[in-house]
Amino acid sequence: MSRGITLLPIANAPNIGRCNLKDPNLNECVGKNIEDAVRKFKDGAPQIGIPPFEPLKISKMVIGEGTGPVNVQQNFENIELFGLTDSKVLKEIVDVEQDKHYCESFSPKLELIGDYDMNGRVLVLPIRGKGRFNIILYNSSLTHNLTMEKYTKKDKTYLKMVNYLVTITPEKMHYQFDNLFDGDERLGSQINKVLNENWDSVYNDVRQGYENSFGLIFKGLADSLFSRVPYNEIFIVE
Repeated sequence: MSRGITLLPIANAPNIGRCNLKDPNLNECVGKNIEDAVRKFKDGAPQIGIPPFEPLKISKMVIGEGTGPVNVQQNFENIELFGLTDSKVLKEIVDVEQDKHYCESFSPKLELIGDYDMNGRVLVLPIRGKGRFNIILYNSSLTHNLTMEKYTKKDKTYLKMVNYLVTITPEKMHYQFDNLFDGDERLGSQINKVLNENWDSVYNDVRQGYENSFGLIFKGLADSLFSRVPYNEIFIVE
């Protein structure tokens, strides 16, 4: 364990590590604490406004049309994200002076389940439907670029997110859209098969939409914590 780690004193909340900003192993400390926090918030911390991370409920995601094979807007609602708490932090770089963080993480399985609605074309094939969907991203490498700024509230200093940029590179993906073409099982099965056989082309054409959506999701989670916990209760400032 890195030097300078203590426990964050929030009543009835999971114990979260703190890092000394002068710790020579600050990057290691912050990376470990982020990974630990994600696991400890598995069931959430309602007393400080943190929702359960497993599954993480997302009200809506919109993945716009691509410029290549994906000529359809994908509208997702009532989403549950599974697998976030199994993520591992591989690298963390903290820029204390600029309030910037760079992180590399790995998620063995990220699974999205919810309701979808779309009507358009994918790989020149028509696709139309409304119902339940299941999308799985396997062995995903993620990068996180965070820019924050400090502000004062009731004589205490807090952090807020200015930007949260994410890249997501999965090793493989699986798509399942139920009730395509008003429940035509033959057509629906064929389209799902084509999507899975060409998952990389399908994903890469609209990956910016997924990355933007995940960036907003992660930004919201970070703001939920940082808006409630003062800066000096997250970091030890000497």
